[in-house]
Amino acid sequence: MGAWFALLLIHLFITVSLSYGEPAPPAPNDQEMIVALELDNERVADSFLLVEKNGQIFVPVCPLAEALSLAIKCDQKRAFGFVLSEDHPFVIDLDEGYAVHGREAFSINSEAFVQKGEILVNSGTLSRWLPVDFYLRRETSTLELKARVPLPLQALKKRQAFVAPKPPPQSRQYPDATATRQTASIPAVDLATQLSLGSDGARGNRGRMQNSLDIAGDLLHMTGEAHLLAVNDDLKRLDLTMSRRSASGYRAGPLWFNQVALGSTQAPYVDGVGASTKPMYGLYLSNRPLIGAGQFMSHDIHGQLPAGWDAELFHNGTQVQYQPPTAEGMYHFVNLRVYYGVNSFKVVLHGPFGERKESEEVFVSDATTPTGEFLYSLSAGWQTGLARHEDPEGEQAESNLTFTSDFGLTRNLTGSLLVVKDAERATGEREYFGVGARTAFGFTLLSLEVIQALGAGRGPEGQLVSLKSSSRDLFGLNLELVQRFFHDYESPQFYYRSDPLRTLTSVRGNSSFTIIDKIRVPYSLEIGFGTRKSGRTETTSQWRVSGGWNGWNTTLQADLSRLQGNTSATGQLQVSTRQSDVSVRGEAGYSFLPVAKPSSINISADLEMAPGLQLNSVLSHAPADRLTGVRLGVSKRLGRLGYSIAAHGSTDGAYGLDVGVRSSVAAVPAGRLLSSAEPLAPYGMIAVSAAVAEPDGTTRALPRVDFLLNGSRVRAIPDGAGAQVIPFLQPDVPVDVTVDMTSIEDPFMVPTEEGCRIVPRAGVVARCAFTLTTGGEIDGTVTVRLARGGAVPMKGVRVELVGAGEQQGRLQATTLSEESGYYLFKTVRPGKYLVRIPVEEVQRLKANALSPRGVTVPPGGDMVSGIDFVLAQDDAAPGKIINGSAPVADKE
Repeated sequence: MGAWFALLLIHLFITVSLSYGEPAPPAPNDQEMIVALELDNERVADSFLLVEKNGQIFVPVCPLAEALSLAIKCDQKRAFGFVLSEDHPFVIDLDEGYAVHGREAFSINSEAFVQKGEILVNSGTLSRWLPVDFYLRRETSTLELKARVPLPLQALKKRQAFVAPKPPPQSRQYPDATATRQTASIPAVDLATQLSLGSDGARGNRGRMQNSLDIAGDLLHMTGEAHLLAVNDDLKRLDLTMSRRSASGYRAGPLWFNQVALGSTQAPYVDGVGASTKPMYGLYLSNRPLIGAGQFMSHDIHGQLPAGWDAELFHNGTQVQYQPPTAEGMYHFVNLRVYYGVNSFKVVLHGPFGERKESEEVFVSDATTPTGEFLYSLSAGWQTGLARHEDPEGEQAESNLTFTSDFGLTRNLTGSLLVVKDAERATGEREYFGVGARTAFGFTLLSLEVIQALGAGRGPEGQLVSLKSSSRDLFGLNLELVQRFFHDYESPQFYYRSDPLRTLTSVRGNSSFTIIDKIRVPYSLEIGFGTRKSGRTETTSQWRVSGGWNGWNTTLQADLSRLQGNTSATGQLQVSTRQSDVSVRGEAGYSFLPVAKPSSINISADLEMAPGLQLNSVLSHAPADRLTGVRLGVSKRLGRLGYSIAAHGSTDGAYGLDVGVRSSVAAVPAGRLLSSAEPLAPYGMIAVSAAVAEPDGTTRALPRVDFLLNGSRVRAIPDGAGAQVIPFLQPDVPVDVTVDMTSIEDPFMVPTEEGCRIVPRAGVVARCAFTLTTGGEIDGTVTVRLARGGAVPMKGVRVELVGAGEQQGRLQATTLSEESGYYLFKTVRPGKYLVRIPVEEVQRLKANALSPRGVTVPPGGDMVSGIDFVLAQDDAAPGKIINGSAPVADKE
């Protein structure tokens, strides 16, 4: 088995897939497509024209070069310029039938042609000539670009990111349709039951019944969440939390906050101090951003973990932590190191019925706090007696009070203050006070922090001094250095030992490299070095490398350490893939020191037999115990009811049968109930519908309409009455809902409403309804008046359609004039608009300014023609408009 995994690892690093997903069937010949252009998951062009010919995608060279800021120009049947550097020329000459890329010449054959004045090149060929790979997402009408080397546009954004952290992309603003908060709403309810029967071999038979209940909804104008878990007759969990979060924030007298929670809370993890991992009950208050690091260079992620689910955490594409199912019903990933730069945290939840849920937050770490701004978080919690039966000495007497703050002193200098008061029965009460400062210096963030520890009834008891340096993209590497100095210091993070720490140094870095010009291999490395009072030294190291090929992903991790005179070395290999309807995950561990032996081997595979119906299998082997186990079952995760039936056995004589059932119910507007086999309570939901306005004033529902969430197509659940519900939305994060126009059969139909903005709440179903009507069209011409008299048509002039009245100034659509000067706006919804040639376009053409033209599209749609523009030469501007073509840009 170990040899098989080794061969598989070698195979995974040989090559990489050139595309994602299943290839789409070829479309009819000469089909034009309008798509969005995306680079690094950011849109760089909204309306990009592609041509599909004989099943091949052809890309216009010059519009692509303009979008990516490449130095390439087009002149009729010739494109010329250079790529990235002037010693790398680029030429396409259709008359001569050749192309030049770098210092090599190629025959064009049928790989390129001219259509409507644009040079179109086969995407596969163009990918060889330019350092860009193309991926067409037909379901979302998106052409995704993957740059193999940094492009000028990427370099510009990277330079700008050093000046100030880039905020997360903001969705387009639409009218707010968020559901009104109520004193008490009908909550969403998740109920799961699992019965386990079997034998533990020589220890006899056993039986186990587990029931869980999760409830979420509005309570006292806040979000209320209740959780109950019982195993047989033993109550494992019972708690209630009321919370409220908003990006705009709230004010109570002089106190401003955007997050508040009452009930079950988790004490924040403070680097240098630590925190109790037990859940507490109390208050949490903060005005820190909803998405981003909660502490300086450190981040905590908490969330609901339904019974039987496990959680994986990925940071910048690499798996960094795993949490198995817990009785608490929560996952906690704390003290996550945040790199100075882009940080992508993705939590992947795996359910017992084959479910998979993902949530992701991407942010640029805050280098410094803006001058005069004060950010804080306050947490106060106490341990209750709910789990008293698990503590033989009685109720635990634990409490925690944590206050952290950051405040901007100057443009590049930020101060910090922290206070922690922690009480435990075993160690007594301790207090910690800390002050710090940090500054940004070029590519690097520097910080100094001092923490003073106080014992109960005593004076100063120990100090911790921490120096940190975090560099963003330093020679291609994200690098972090932490140096700590201890003086009789102890805390939950650095517990007491007879030989205490004096210094602790750690270096951590991550980056990626490319092999065979295509395979991206992310890697990370962490090395630690510590000295103790006795003079003994300790070293630790963690190595992680990952990669992927053709849908396969693998991670190799190794740990090497020498602690208390003992050396240990372990390794772990993880492999996962999803090929067609089969999902496979494998894991193998090995110990090299002090004894060389395999530690564990686990392989699981899921076969999708039908939508939502899976065949599940697990094989595990523990070489040390010479124990092998097998589990086979079937699970259903879609529909109104989910279930799981599985049988398992092992070589020690143990066997068993597990049966699980789960269902969720939520109230949908208009008095209906939505039932689902997947959990609904932890998430926000939106009921969406589309109807056609009839001439008699009534509406007719359109059941087969798809919707877009922030511009991307999403899965919706039918509610049983002709409408749909978009489930599984992250609570308290605003989203925009629009109609997917490609799903409407009538090409002249257009929604009366542009869209709606909704802030989802846990367990609450908001409503977003659209009414479709016949859209109108607006057309006209763009001409230029010649000095000798008369006028000629003008090609390639950008014309904009902007809103008037309630939509004043909002851009609705953009188009370019054709060879004849004609332009056209299709499927314009009824309303008042302005048609204009933007000021920067007039300046580019060196013409006199033109006033916008007012247009009204009546209800029911109409063709509004004759919105013409005549350009006149600006005598004060250099250059001329000649022969109806735009002037060539001046050379710098």
